[in-house]
Amino acid sequence: MKKRTAAVWCLLLLLAPGLAACGGGAMSAGPGLGQADLRASIVNDRKQLFDGSLTYTPDVSMPVGGHLTYDVVLTARGEKSSHRALRAALATRAFRVGGWQGAGLSSDNPAVKVSMETTEQQAIAEPGESAYWKWSVAADEPGDYDLYLTVITYQGRTNRALETLDPPIDVRLTVRDTWSHRLASMQNWLFTAAGIAGALVGLYALRTPLADLVRGRREARRQRNESRDGYL
Repeated sequence: MKKRTAAVWCLLLLLAPGLAACGGGAMSAGPGLGQADLRASIVNDRKQLFDGSLTYTPDVSMPVGGHLTYDVVLTARGEKSSHRALRAALATRAFRVGGWQGAGLSSDNPAVKVSMETTEQQAIAEPGESAYWKWSVAADEPGDYDLYLTVITYQGRTNRALETLDPPIDVRLTVRDTWSHRLASMQNWLFTAAGIAGALVGLYALRTPLADLVRGRREARRQRNESRDGYL
């Protein structure tokens, strides 16, 4: 019995390094990756990406006060590549894809409002598949603006980027003026001008009473000075 127990303990001691190694390997796949393992995983995952293409519209226009729907398609190139109909003249840009894809559209001008209408992250598992994004764009003032389109291929479900669209695509937005907006702007200007004119009229109306008040105080001061001189 003692010999059997000793043999079991010897076997456990022999297996202990292997168990520790297995445990260490499981941990290295988690969020606590060492720097060398992390670099190796990124390099390896980048090798698994597919050639893809981003289809987008480089120039768009809309009336002021209206809404514009802007959409893009990211496709992994293959025999069964799907194509979605987009608006206006299209442009394409090569981009490496595979796994979870993300896209964003933004503007640095406060007059332009952009809101996403689709899921921000979408999956492309094999060549031929596509991801589709759509945004709603609105503008309060007429003019020319820049929209910035970004696309990212993520490493799994993390925030690490395997591929980034750099620099972002510059989409030109032209917001046309309308008669209704011109009339509204004119009305606002007239209301402002009327307010300023009313204030000036009020000040002019107060000018005479104020002048009389100042004149009366001067006269009263002069009479007091004369009375004091006569008394002396």
